[in-house]
Amino acid sequence: MSVTVAANTIRSPSMRLNLLIIAWTGVAAFSLLVHHQMTFEFSSAATAVGTIFLLTPFAVIFERRGIAPFVNLLTGFLCMVAFNVFLSILTYAGTPLNAPLADRWLKACDARLGIHLPSIVEWTTAHPSAKAVFDAAYPSVMLSTLLALVVLGLDQDRRQLQAFVLQFMFAGLLTTIIFFLWPAEGPFAAYGYESRPDQQRFLEHFHALRSGRFHRVSLNQLEGLITFPSFHTAWALLVAWGFRNHRWLCVPMLILNVMVVISTLTTGWHYGCDVIGGILVAVIAASATHKLIPCLESAAPCAQLQLCLQSVPDSAQQLSADSWRR
Repeated sequence: MSVTVAANTIRSPSMRLNLLIIAWTGVAAFSLLVHHQMTFEFSSAATAVGTIFLLTPFAVIFERRGIAPFVNLLTGFLCMVAFNVFLSILTYAGTPLNAPLADRWLKACDARLGIHLPSIVEWTTAHPSAKAVFDAAYPSVMLSTLLALVVLGLDQDRRQLQAFVLQFMFAGLLTTIIFFLWPAEGPFAAYGYESRPDQQRFLEHFHALRSGRFHRVSLNQLEGLITFPSFHTAWALLVAWGFRNHRWLCVPMLILNVMVVISTLTTGWHYGCDVIGGILVAVIAASATHKLIPCLESAAPCAQLQLCLQSVPDSAQQLSADSWRR
């Protein structure tokens, strides 16, 4: 492998776009924190920052030695770490925008579709084996994501991982923006069935943020705040889609992540409409990336977009790091 191939991974338009998205997500997150007179516990980011500073030199070394797969793997992983940190902060910082709750029309939408969450939760509780399977499936999307980063990162076609990372970012930002416009307490609050401990913590954080009683954000004490659309659904489907060209993993990962989607209902976390919204977000993110990646990689069709991305300074990563110090 030539050094040029590896260098193209780090300095490609796709990577520049990743850095731009990460940087502006960080700027938006900390701007909203300041606007809502909230603070961030920087010590809680020690693990994430340490991981970034520890692995970045290895990415540079692999680039210089022309080991493209490892450059691709590390840069993809580092982008996901940085983006997830900023997106988590952004979600908390934007919740005090206090848009009207959408639970009433989400319940009405479910009723029109014939979906009744209390009945689904009751059935699951009455079948312990099914409950155990779906409860285990729900958090498995994190391990599936790590596997996707490794498998796609080591693939000779670096565009597969670049597309996966961009899809994840697009889906994360889209669900967050929609959440700011249409926040919801969740079906466990709206229907009044017994909430799990993690759902109770979600309600505590959600209402404290909306009432102005939540002043300090810590990565050590985060809860998933987005109800509609279900980011868990979009995330699981994008992971499954990422394995489509790997025949031995495609079917098992599809089955596992379909179970993840179902578990968003059986655990009582999401309305049926949340799941439908998450499916639409995944389709939009995958479609947009499918059109964007070839455009970024080719010089002729999208020269203006290429010039725009090439104008992003090589120090864009430093801009992302500077956001931590704010």
